Amino acid sequence: MSRLYDNKPLANLPVGNVRVSRAWSETDVSSGDGVIIEGVIKGRARVAVTDCKDLKYRYYLLYVTPDRIHRRKFDSSGNETEPNFGETQKVRTGYLNSSYKVEAKGQTDRLTNQQAADLLTNQELSSLTSKQQPSGCDQCLSLWLPESEAEKLELCEREAIRVKTRGNGPIIFSIAKMDVQSSSVSNFAGGEQVGGSWTDKIMGLKSNAPEDEDEQDEQDWD
Repeated sequence: MSRLYDNKPLANLPVGNVRVSRAWSETDVSSGDGVIIEGVIKGRARVAVTDCKDLKYRYYLLYVTPDRIHRRKFDSSGNETEPNFGETQKVRTGYLNSSYKVEAKGQTDRLTNQQAADLLTNQELSSLTSKQQPSGCDQCLSLWLPESEAEKLELCEREAIRVKTRGNGPIIFSIAKMDVQSSSVSNFAGGEQVGGSWTDKIMGLKSNAPEDEDEQDEQDWD
């Protein structure tokens, strides 16, 4: 059976080199609590920032079409808590889940796309990366993922992701892929870096299989 092969996700993205006249610091553009974004990657780019000390910082630029956006929340001790995802909630009123009622839950932490854009857009950073923006991404949120984190998670266009920003700015604090069908988060950034040989992984599993299973496989193929 023939198969279609597309190597576009594997193509190297060109790097846009920009220079700033000050010492580069992510905290300068990351004040506030930040937001949680669930959306789909529509475009990607890369940028290398060189500061006044000739230090270079590399980032992937992810242009995301958001589906849901919420404010990040923290308690008085600085520990992150779950946002209020809606203004109402279902409360069980009957025996054995037989009936429910809807009651007020409080003010939602959900943001509109425009509210999120107002919080996250940094005019200085946007001007630096305007040449790297892919066509058709004018209405997307532009997010900066440190290259060291991008190496741990293979990211392609049209993939669903969940992102936490580092404060109210475009710098990504954490990122994970999402299973769209089950709405569950999978493949958090971290652990083994992307690019490991699939052959090595398969042979590693085969070497751990019982010998009689290997013999049975050989017999089946014969």
